[in-house]
This record gives sequence, C-alpha cells and structure tokens, in this order.
Amino acid sequence: MDVLLLAVADVTRDARTLNLARALKAAGLSVDVVGMSAKDSEKRAIRRWWTFNKNVAALTVRPRLVVAMDLFALSAARSYSKKHAVHLLYDMREFYFALGPLAGKGIKQKVLASHERRLLTDVHDVIVSGELDADIVQQHFSLPKRPVVILNTPPFKDRIPSPLRSSLPLPISHSNTLAISHSNTLAGYQGVIHHGRGLAPFMKAMTLMPDVHLVVIGDGPAQPDLARLSEELGVADRVTWYGSVPYDDLHALTCGLDIGLCLIEPVSLSYEYALPNKLFEYMMAGVPSLVTDLPALHDHIIRHPVGVLVDRALTPASILAAMERVMQPTTREALQHACRDIHDLSYERQAKVAVALIREHLS
Repeated sequence: MDVLLLAVADVTRDARTLNLARALKAAGLSVDVVGMSAKDSEKRAIRRWWTFNKNVAALTVRPRLVVAMDLFALSAARSYSKKHAVHLLYDMREFYFALGPLAGKGIKQKVLASHERRLLTDVHDVIVSGELDADIVQQHFSLPKRPVVILNTPPFKDRIPSPLRSSLPLPISHSNTLAISHSNTLAGYQGVIHHGRGLAPFMKAMTLMPDVHLVVIGDGPAQPDLARLSEELGVADRVTWYGSVPYDDLHALTCGLDIGLCLIEPVSLSYEYALPNKLFEYMMAGVPSLVTDLPALHDHIIRHPVGVLVDRALTPASILAAMERVMQPTTREALQHACRDIHDLSYERQAKVAVALIREHLS
C-alpha cells in the first residue's frame, strides 16, 4: 500500500481529505484512509483523540508514506510512520497555534501549540492552504523548507439545479423543504458553526434586510448560541439550520444560493489569514460572495473579483451596503462571470501539486 491518510474527522464531510484521497487514487496510487465515523465525531475531543489513536495503533497495513491530515491525527501518524520507517507529511490546514475557537483560552492554546511544535520535528514536509500561510508557518516554526501550498478548492463541477428553492425533496437526511419565497434573497453559509465565522454579524444585519433568508449548511458548537441570538433579533423565522451534509451533496445545495457568506472575523491569527474552501465552493456554483477584507481574502478578491469586500468591523451598515452592491444586476453579472476563474483553481490543478509531492516522498 502506497499512502495512509489519517484524519480525526468524518471523511465523508471532510473535503480536503476526500479530494486528496481521490486524486491519489486517480493517479494510480493505492490509498487507505482512516478517519472518524459521524457517531465518533459527536464525542468529546479527548475521547475522539483517544479512540482514533487506539484505532490507528491496531492497524496492520504497511504504507510507504503516512500523511496526517490535521494536527489531531499527527501524534498517531508520527508513531505509525516511525513504526514502519517511512516519511511523514503533515497537512496544517489551519494555524493550530492560533485557532479561532480557542481565542481567549490561553492555556489550551499554549498546550496545543507546544504539542504541535514538538511533533513537527519528525515531519518531512508541511502542507498549507495558502501562500500567505506558507510564509507565516515557515517563519513561525523556523522551518528549513517552505511549506507546500495546496489550495482548499473543489473538483470542477458544472452548476446544476438545486433543491433549496424547489418543491423537490431535499437529501434523504432532510425530509422538509424550505419555506422560502422566490422573492427572498437567499444567503448561505457552509461549514462548521463556530463563533467568529460571521454568522452573528450577518444576523444583526438581517434586521435591516427583511427580504433576506439565511441557510446555514453545517453544524457545530456555536449553533445553540446563534439560534438564541436569531430569536433575540427577531430573525429566527428567516434562518434555516440545515445541518451537516456529505461533501458530495454540498454542490447542489450551494447552487441554490443567491449569495455566499465568507464573513470571517479576525479573532485569531488563523482567522486573520484564512482562505477557506467555502469561498471556492461558492465560485464553483457561480454564487457571488460577501467577503471580509482580511489579507488572504483581500488578495483573492483582487485577483478574482467574485465577491464584495466588507470592512473587517462587519457592522450591520457595511454588510447591508455590500448586499445591495451584490444584488445590483450589473455588479452581480460581473461577479458571476468572474466565478469562471474556478476553472484555473479547481482541485484538478491542485492535485498535480499534491501527486508530485507524494511521489517525491515515495521515491
């Protein structure tokens, strides 16, 4: 067996791991993926980590290369690579040393950062998801080699009809259709529901936008707080908590949006320099975006004007103004046209970098 991918995640919902595994298999390499089931993903973090490490230790496969797809898989990946005397790669998909969800939790963040730094000594190559990330990570850890950049982009797909606005049944895990008028502007967020992802500022702006309906595709720890906020603001009847879906179902839902939300709040260094996959998913669906004016996102929008930048303060007034710009017909047409740039950014392009890196370490 050529490559063992390890991820403390439900792989059916983990685009980065799923896309890499498929790209390597398409290149003729044999790949095994060890992740977590959806049931395991509901456990507390320490139990998930303990269960995952136990499962990896029990493996009998003999890979030629081990790849940790996140920090939480790195310890098990390091042990397994040492056991079989093979190279170890690490996909640092986030700045784990400065995570958004750990903002204000200094002790937890320091422990995690120390753990990562210690494990990095046995990593042969680091992978990141943006050019600015590569510069920051190399400097922060004094790495002898610049990290390899593999963008968080989806494989190319054509825009397709979406069930969001129609009377067609939604995917099997969602039995109800959405009560959305065709006159409503449908804004959407996809991803894990954490504080700092722009949902709270957008809900506050919805009080100024009575014709906007928000669909949140995903789940996560901040959902109860945000649901309460929507009630307090009087917009709960215009917010649909769709839930998490398998990655392969995501594109059809995204195609039903009028506007995609990428309103990252700069609560940590990780968020400050984020270039998340949701932005590329919106591009693939031809959906214009609202995007926070942060360094990596700013650079992307300048190169590929697929959305409107919103001041990092994310005030209701600034979000309203951006929404009005996006929905102006001539602006919207230009943004949708720019979404065609995804042809040059799709995972088929990223796969060439990924496969070359893997083959280098297999040799």
